[in-house]
Parts: sequence; C-alpha cells; structure tokens
Amino acid sequence: MAGEYSTTGTITNLQEKVIGPARMTLKDDALSIKSSYQIERGRPGMDDTFNSPKIPGVTAFGLTEGVEMVSESLVDSNVAISATEVGVSVLLTEKMLRTVSRDQFLRDAGKAMGSAINVKQEQDFAVLIDGYGTVVGLDGASATIGQLSAGLNQLRASTEPVSEAEMRNVSAVLHPYAWHDIALLLFPTGSGEAHAPNTPTPASVAERTFNRYGPTSTYFGTPIKLSTNVVASGANFRSGIFHRKSALIYEFMPVELKTDEFPRARAIELNMVIDYGSGELLDSAGREWDHDGTAPTS
Repeated sequence: MAGEYSTTGTITNLQEKVIGPARMTLKDDALSIKSSYQIERGRPGMDDTFNSPKIPGVTAFGLTEGVEMVSESLVDSNVAISATEVGVSVLLTEKMLRTVSRDQFLRDAGKAMGSAINVKQEQDFAVLIDGYGTVVGLDGASATIGQLSAGLNQLRASTEPVSEAEMRNVSAVLHPYAWHDIALLLFPTGSGEAHAPNTPTPASVAERTFNRYGPTSTYFGTPIKLSTNVVASGANFRSGIFHRKSALIYEFMPVELKTDEFPRARAIELNMVIDYGSGELLDSAGREWDHDGTAPTS
C-alpha cells in the first residue's frame, strides 16, 4: 500500500503550509525580550561564534602650549558569543492525518512548533536580564513606579551613561503580575460597588488605556512590555530595565524546516531548527528588577 502513503514529496507546499504559519509566531515584535535587544544575523561565510569588540573609554585632558599630549593605549576587549542549535520535532502518522483537515492541521502544527521555539528563545534571553549586576526592587514586595524610575535614572547616570538620545532604546520588560501592580498605581482603585479605577485627567488617557489590554504606551518614553518568560526565583520574578545594546543576540542560522519520512511507521516527521546564542556586552546599561510573584486577586 506504499502508493497510498502521503510522503513529504506528495504533500504540496509543505514549507508554505508549516513554516509560513510558524513564521507568523516568530516575528521579532511578538517576542518581548528578544525584540528589546540588538540582533546580529549570520551571513554566508560567518562563523558560528560572533566576536563583538568593545572599545574602552578614553579621557580628554587640558593642554599646555608647546607640551606634547600623552597618548593612551587603546586596546579593545572582546565578547565571544557562540550559537548553538535549538529545535522541536513532531511526528505525524498517516492515520492521524487521514482523520483531520490535512492542510489546516499542518498549519496548526507549524504554529505550535513556532510557538515552542519562541518560548525557548525568550527563556534563554531572560537569563540576560537575571544576570545584571545591579538590582532595583525587592523580593517579596510589589513592583512600583518608583523602582522603574530609579532604574531608568541609574542607567542615565551610570559609569558609561546612557545619553538622553539613547534612552529611547531602553525597554522595561515586566511579568504580568508586576504590570498589575504598576497599573494600580497609574489608575488607583476608585470607590463604589464596582471599585472601578478613578478617572485620570485628562479623561482621554482612560479611553486610550481601556480600549486595549495591557500596556498601551510608554513611561516617559520607555516602552513597557510584558513577558511570562522572565526568570522565576522561588516565589519571585526577575523583570528588567535595560538598553538594547547591553547584550547581543547572535542568530547564526534562521528557522529552518526539515522533514523525514518513515514509511515503515507510516508517518512523517517535521523538524524545526534555529541556531543562536546571546551574551552580555555592558552590565552598567541594564538593571534587574526584582518583585514578588504573587498572583493578583483584586
């Protein structure tokens, strides 16, 4: 009955049906943490280890006429970021494919595989946030606007300060529980049976906010993004405030779909693989934001 078996060759447009829907979940703007960092993508001829040189700061001095300037030795330091493979594999039996809408199921499989890759990437990059040497906030306590403001101003005045123009490249990535705490401070609970938030001034702020779920804008120009993939430490979470160039993501190979056929098992296997790595470049340009992990109840 081999003639009735649907091989990867007879399933038309397999790449389009599977990898296309997967890419709908792989857009940078769908990844809160990944989209907040700079990304270097591999090109033909590049190695799977990316070397990112860092030039040290130099100092200017006042001069005396006729006296030679003193030269500084300028030696760069290097951060090597090695890419490794991450993948997801699913097995689809011929019998199972016969009982479903085949094309739609392949699309759904692509979305599920893409989502799995998404989660794995975000969890890997969340370790960067957990690795910053300076912390704002406290374990066991709610997140506050003051902590967000403190983190931003610490970046602005750090040893290698983030300039006013570059502050637009700073993002705050929060766990949804932290956003709940922040939202209560931005829109305090009102009185009455409904306990609805008090109306801000101007009222148009409430209109814009309540027309969408989650953060709607920025805090003094800093985008607030939500992620459930930030690192958990016991009963607490590690959100963060950081400049995009505080770390680097090296995507050596983009997402690729490969297929294998198993005629004896009457099945096909779909394998999705991506090759990437990440590393911290400038610790002073990031702040870990600690807060509790208590689920909101009101």
